[in-house]
Parts: sequence; structure tokens; C-alpha cells
Amino acid sequence: MPTTKLTLVALVMCWCSVAFAQNKQFTGRVTNPQQAPLAGVTVQVKNSKVTTATASDGSFTISASGDKVTLVFSSIGLEKKEIIATAGVPVELQLKEEAQGLSDVVVVGYGTQRKTELTGAVSSIKGEKLREMPVVSVEQAVAGRLAGVQVQQTSGQPGAGISIRVRGVSSIAGGNEPLYVIDGLPQFNDDVRGANGLATINPSDIESIEVLKDASATAIYGSRGANGVVMVTTRSGRAGQPRVVFESSFGMQKIRKKLELMNADEYVDFSKRYYTNSGIAFPADLAAYTPGVNTDWQDEVFRTALLTNNNLSVSGGNDKTRYYISTGYINQQGIVRNSGYQRGSVRLNLDSKVSDIFTVQSRLTVSRAKQNGFSPSVGDNTRNLGKSGIGSVLRAISTVPVKNPDGTYTDVTPFSFNGIDAENPVAMADEVLDQNTTTRVQGGVDFKVTIAKGLINTTRLSGDFYSIRRDLYFPRILPRLGNNIGSAELGNYDKTSLLAEDFLEYKYNLTPESYIEAIGGVSYQKERLNTTDLAASGFGTDQLKNYNFSSASSVSKPVTNVVEDAIVSAFARVRLNLKEKYIFAASIRRDGASVFAENNKYGVFPSVSAAWRMSEEAFLQDVSWLSSLKVRASWGQAGNPAIKPYQSLLLGQTVNTGQGAGTGLSVGLAPTFPNPNLKWETTTQTDVGFDAGVLKERFRLSFDYYIKTTTDLLALVQLPPSAGVGAGIGSGPGQIIDNVGEVQNKGWEFTLGANILNNDDWSINIDVNLSHNKNEVTKTKDGKDIPTIAGGNDASGSNSIIRPGQPLSAFFGPKFLGLDKDGVPLYENLNGDKDATGRDLINALDNQIIGSPYPDLYYGINPTIRYKRFTLSSIWAGVSGSRINNAVLFDMTIPTPVNQYNKLKAVNDFYPTPSLTVSNYHFRSDRYMENGSFFRLRNIRLDYNIELKSKAIKNLNVYVSAQNLLTFTDYSGYDPEVNTFNGNDRRQGVDLGAYPAAKTYNLGFGITF
Repeated sequence: MPTTKLTLVALVMCWCSVAFAQNKQFTGRVTNPQQAPLAGVTVQVKNSKVTTATASDGSFTISASGDKVTLVFSSIGLEKKEIIATAGVPVELQLKEEAQGLSDVVVVGYGTQRKTELTGAVSSIKGEKLREMPVVSVEQAVAGRLAGVQVQQTSGQPGAGISIRVRGVSSIAGGNEPLYVIDGLPQFNDDVRGANGLATINPSDIESIEVLKDASATAIYGSRGANGVVMVTTRSGRAGQPRVVFESSFGMQKIRKKLELMNADEYVDFSKRYYTNSGIAFPADLAAYTPGVNTDWQDEVFRTALLTNNNLSVSGGNDKTRYYISTGYINQQGIVRNSGYQRGSVRLNLDSKVSDIFTVQSRLTVSRAKQNGFSPSVGDNTRNLGKSGIGSVLRAISTVPVKNPDGTYTDVTPFSFNGIDAENPVAMADEVLDQNTTTRVQGGVDFKVTIAKGLINTTRLSGDFYSIRRDLYFPRILPRLGNNIGSAELGNYDKTSLLAEDFLEYKYNLTPESYIEAIGGVSYQKERLNTTDLAASGFGTDQLKNYNFSSASSVSKPVTNVVEDAIVSAFARVRLNLKEKYIFAASIRRDGASVFAENNKYGVFPSVSAAWRMSEEAFLQDVSWLSSLKVRASWGQAGNPAIKPYQSLLLGQTVNTGQGAGTGLSVGLAPTFPNPNLKWETTTQTDVGFDAGVLKERFRLSFDYYIKTTTDLLALVQLPPSAGVGAGIGSGPGQIIDNVGEVQNKGWEFTLGANILNNDDWSINIDVNLSHNKNEVTKTKDGKDIPTIAGGNDASGSNSIIRPGQPLSAFFGPKFLGLDKDGVPLYENLNGDKDATGRDLINALDNQIIGSPYPDLYYGINPTIRYKRFTLSSIWAGVSGSRINNAVLFDMTIPTPVNQYNKLKAVNDFYPTPSLTVSNYHFRSDRYMENGSFFRLRNIRLDYNIELKSKAIKNLNVYVSAQNLLTFTDYSGYDPEVNTFNGNDRRQGVDLGAYPAAKTYNLGFGITF
């Protein structure tokens, strides 16, 4: 027996020795063409289950039997390669970016898909491309890169709001911003001009951004997908050694363009010519003027500003747990003195495989941002153009210095004939408190359980807490805004959003080449907004600003409010893939929204789509130059809640009344009447397109044609006089929310990607996208026009209208014909009536459509050139066909100094002979609806990847870049990307003294340990 045992032991040891002798180690390192290490690349022994992944330095070790094996290297976005490796001989391999993007994985609603399987219109951009451009907010980095997506930097103020339009505008009351889904949590961008909610997210933390454009892609988000969906996915850790990345940049900003304002002598000369031409004696102070001071207020207010951005991340893990931890800080001075933006953020993303059937994915980010603004105009009589920061810069007359000899600020309207709506702009910049402080905590947890083969259940719990403190104080030294007594405002806005979802995913393989995939689930999201607004005036000192309301002599009653809304949903989607050739998909979502009345609280949003991969058919297999060809078509519906909570209800509010005794308070009606029959805004979209690759995907093309129709448009409208109440829209009783019409967007999108050259030393790539969109109101209630003026308190100079057959918010006014022999403006007289002097009588009856605020073509050109370790990349973007209501130009060319301010030099071209008669014919006509087309170099960047022979430092990259370096435009204002009012406002395309855009120059580096 002992002999038998010894024999068995010897046999086992011999077998182990033989097995051990047969297994050999194969090692190597994987880099990109710039010799930077590639982590997370899958290394597999061909025709086996033996795999590993490269570490953070690109190295790998794998065991296999035999002296030589075939190793397969693969990673998303990189070329797949096979090489024969020899045991003991290290492999040095370079992987290039994959020429064709069709095999990329993109994020869609409630899952991911390969591009080959997409049946809808989805545009995608990866985090590496986003980080090529140093930006505060993620939308800036998307501009000019995605077809069908227009990004508009509407203000140059750091941290200011940015608008994204996906396939045009389609709503009046509900805004036109897309739905943002950040790591599965749906949320709206408030689209405010002052503070940008998405700016609280650090762009360095983003893994990818996908924009869902057609209804087959957006219908899964139902009532909130009408304006498109922007999917933001943050970064995860990868298995392997810890990877530490530090990125830092330093920049300098300057105003892109100054306006040509009159200097002191030019202004005095203009004023004297006016009085002479009008036959009026000079005012005494004008006659007595002697040349002296000549202040350039733009030079006094604008500055060279600095920008610093630092980010540190640590990531890594193993096959059980992966982590990504980051922190970032940005400090961007504004080009206006004392303005700027600061943000600090911390993120923790953790993925844990608890067991073979249970995984947990968690996301958490905390950020705090502070924005110092420059008192923008809000378009009413309280804060009109002159009572704003930029407006005061423009209106301030240059005959006075910044300060008087005693140190007080000068009055910038020094002549007796001047108006009063202008403050000293330096005082506005240095003394006014205009600050937004935003704190945000956002996170979520996904629990995934594999119930059976192919069947996975996901439970998602997410939350978003968002708090804004709004501080505003106009000091006593400001005679208009501060009224010489001081005026303060304080607002606190806390918003909490909670999401709970549960959904099942099932995939069943019908054959080795065919499968069916289904998803179904439920969702509940609730939001609560708490607001507190305080106002006071009459302060004994400016030292405490708005931090001590009890010291004010007059404190308004606090205004507080709580607003809650909820959406409960059920959704499902099914996809069928037959032989990787024929792909079908359908989805449906049913939403119930609390913002609507009982009669129409629920909406159902279906979609169907199909794709045919023609290149996989036998009849195309011999077409060697055609790499891939897929045609697709889709139809579906998505919605837009469009209104704020409670607007369908009859509400009471506390109002002052002179009736009765006691406190003098009673409960009255709110400014809106109830409408229990409100319907959803529903957008129905049809899309047909194709994706193709030529010459082994060296050239990639994509084309889409779409028709997008929105019905049951919601808007705040005026009640008829028979209702017994009345007031201007937005200013009091007499209004009701109603479904008022339809609007259609029709257009096409084209994308071309080309790898012109790609070898070890050189690569030249270019991506081009073109988008055409035509916007048209196809129906209004009873065929009537809908005005866009916001009531009697409007001071924006907007002249727009919503009319069937025209774009939303089309410009409306008289048509300018030129000047007569006396220099008096002439306009097209549509009805031929005359005034008492025999001149054409121009009034509202002569108004006509004079332009659209929306471009009909927008495009981007993005070339990248690499030579060895150098990479030059750039982003060019432009729009064509839009008009801008240049309210500043209208204001600054009024041909009279009486009750007016400084002028643009262009007034001499507009009105060579200023006079009282000429000024009486200064109308808001198409003369001031300027061409908004532009072509801009948004970003140019030169990188150099430094070769290091260091075990500690894996990669070092340095770069220089510039933003807004070149802009080609005929627009005479500060910047053609301007829109004073947000997407919820009917006044679009208006320039009411926007914060100017800046040119930025950056020097930065990234280092990986």
C-alpha cells in the first residue's frame, strides 16, 4: 500500500512538472502611435479562454502552452491586431485608433449598443476629444462636432448659460433645451443666462457624451424627449495598477472685439450738428464745453483675465472592484474687472462585483461654484439696457473721467440734455455685488442581479441636490440702480430630485448570428423646489451689502414658495437582430405628469425603427471598395411637459387691497386661470438615413433626413376682453395657459469622416458635419398671430411674432428702403397712408416679417494632423441664415442726443444729417436685424508627447491652445453668438448688451504616473 501511494505521488508530480514545463510566459507592452501606454487592452490567446488586460503602463503577462502562440489584442476604439509571440521575447506593439467607428459602443437610453446595431440617429463624442478643449462646461466642447446639434455660447460671462438645440426649436412655453441624463439620472438644464447648471460638472470626469436625436432613440424617455436627449457618462476605473493623472493648464483671456464708440470730441460734434440741423440753440453746457478728458470706458472696464484649471484623478482596481476618484478646481477671471467663475469638485465612482450574479455601481460627485457677474439686463424697465453693466459701458459719455477729484464716481451723463438711464460702468464693476453660489451633490447606485442566463435586473436609486444662493446689492453711490439709498436682493433656491427605477433586461440567442433583446421597467421621479426671495432698500452704509437686511429702512415682504412635481412611468423596448443584417426595434413609454390636469395627465409615446446592413448581403460582397453600408428608418413620438407645476389649476395668492379694515390683505386670483383640458406637447418625428464606410472605413459617411412636427404647442395667451379682466402678457391677470398650435422642423444632416493618411510617422484625419433645418409654424389657434412682447414692462426692444407659415419668434417690423434727400429714413408703406406733413405714415400696419433668429445651416470642420510626437487639432464651426435683433445698434444710433447717451461711430453712416425730424423716423426695422452668420475657429491645439525613460512617470504631454482665435462675421456687435433671453422666452435672437466673448490662450500639460 505505501508503495502504491508513493507511485501515485510520483505520477502526479511528473504530470505537474510536464504541465508546468508546457506553460510559458509571454510578456510585452502596448502603446499608441505616440508611444503613450495603453491600459485596459484585452490580450487573449487565440482560440482559448485565456485572457488578461494591460496595466496602466501598457505592460502584460500571459501564460500559455508552447513556445509560440497567437495573441489577439483588442480594445474599444482601437484596431484589433493578431501577432505571433515567442516565449521569452517581449512584444512591443502599437495600436492605432480604429478607422471605422461603427464597432464603437454608444450609450443609449437604459443600455448600450454597438453602432452597427443602431436603428436611430445618435451622435457620439468620447472623453478624449472633449478634453482637447479647456472648457468650463461640457457643452462648449461639443460645439461644432456633432451633426444636428447647435451649441450657442450666448454670453461670454464665465459660467454663463449655454444653449443646445437638437434639430431646431419646437416649443414656446416649455423651452427647447434637451433632456440631460447624467449616469442614468434625467434632469433638465434650466437654460438660464446667468448660471449654467451643467457647469457644476467637471468635464475631465466625462467618459462620453451621446446625443439622441430621432424619436426612435428619444421615445424611451417619453414626455421629456421631444428636444433630444444628451447622455453624459462619467469615467470608471480599469483593472490593473493604480493610474494617477494630473492635468493642469494656465490661460490668458482678452476681449475679442471692441465696439467703435464716439470719443469726447466726436460726441460733442455730433450733438452740435444735431442742434444746428434742427434749428435749435445749443444748450449752455454744450456751448461752453472745452476739450479735456477723453475716457475710453471699454478700456476702463475690460481687462486681460487669467484662467487656471487643475485636475487630479486616481483610478484602478482588480477583477472584483474598480474605482475612479478625482478632484478638480477651476478659476476663471472674466474679461470684465471683478467678474469670474470658480468651481471645486470631487468625484467617486465605484464598481464592485460582489459575486458572480450581483454587482453594484455607484456614482457620487460634490461641487461648489461661485460666479461673479456684471449685472446683465433682464429686459424690463427696472433693469433695462442702460441699467446693466455692458449697457452702461456703451452709454457712458467719454467727456468725464472715472472719478471726481474728491474720489467719488462721476456722472456719466454730464450734459443737461442727456438721459438718466446709465450708471458709471467702473462703479458697476467694482462696487456692485452680483453673485451666484451653487452647491451640488449628485449621485446614484445601480444594483444589478443576474437572475438567469441572459436575464438581468437593475434597480437604480439616484438623487440630485442643487442649491443656489443669489446675492445682489446696488450701493448708494449708484444714483439710478441704488437710488442713493442702496438696494438689495437675496434669493435662495434649493432643488431636490429623487429617482427610483427598476428594469429587466433579457437577451436570447436565436442562432449564433441572431438574437432578441428586450427591456422593460418602471420609473418614478420627484422634484421639489424651495424658493425664498428677499428685497430691501435704504441702507445706512454699503459695507454690509445685502448681508444684513435688518439694517434697511424698507424691507419688502418675503416671497417664499414650494413647488413639487412628479413623473411616474412604465417603459419597454425590444430589439431583434437577424444574422447581423436585419435589425428591428420598438419602444413605448407611458408617463403620468403631475403638472397636467386630470383630463390629460397621462401620455403614451411609441416608436418603431429598422435597419438593413446591405453590405453583409451576398450581392455586395464582391464590391471591394465598400466596407459597410447600413440604411435605416424610424418613426416615433416624444413629449414636452412644457409648463410649470400648478399652471393648470385655479390658485389664490395674497394681494394688497384697499377694501375693508385690518391688515389690508385678502386672497385673490393668481395671474393664470385654470385650464383642465391642457394636453401634452407631442413631437412626432420621421427619420430616414444611411451609414457607409468606403475603402476599409478610410472614409465614413452618414446622412439623415427628418421631419419633426410638434402639436398642441403650449403658451401663455391673453384672454379676450369678454373675460372681464385684462393685462399685458406676463404682467397680471387676464392670461391662461392653452394649446395654441403646431410647429414643424424639417431638415437633413451629413457627416463625413476621412483618414487621409495613417502611417508610423504621419496621420491626417478630418471630420466634417453639415446640418440644415427649416423651422415653420404650421398652425395657430384660430389662425391668429401670437405676440411675443412680454407685457407693458418689456424694455428689450424685441419685435417678434408667432405667425403661421413663418419661423417661431420671427422678427416683425417695417422694411427700411433708404434715406430721402434730407437724410430722413424711408420705409415700405403697405397701406399708403400719410401723416400731416405728407410723409408716409409708418405704424403697426406696416410691419412685416423681416427675418428669423434661427440659422438654416450650421456646420463643423475638425481636422487633426499628427507627425510623430506632435499633434495639431482644431475645431471650426459656423452658422448661416440667421438674423440678430441688434437692440444695442438701434439704441446707439438714435440720431439725437436729447434724453440719450453716447453713440456708436456708425451713427454718422446711418444718419449723415442728424436732426429732430430725422429722429422722429428712427424705427426698429430690418435695418437693425443684422446677419448672424459666422465661421469661427473655436479651438486650435498643438500637443507634444514627451518620451520618458522612467518607471514612475508613464506619460507626459504638453500643449498650447487657443479659443476663438479667428471669427469671420459681418455682425457689428460684440459677438454673433448672442441670445439675451432663455429658451422659455418668446423673445429670441436679441442682443441687449451681452457680456462680450473672449479670445483665450492656454498652456497646459498632462502627466500619468
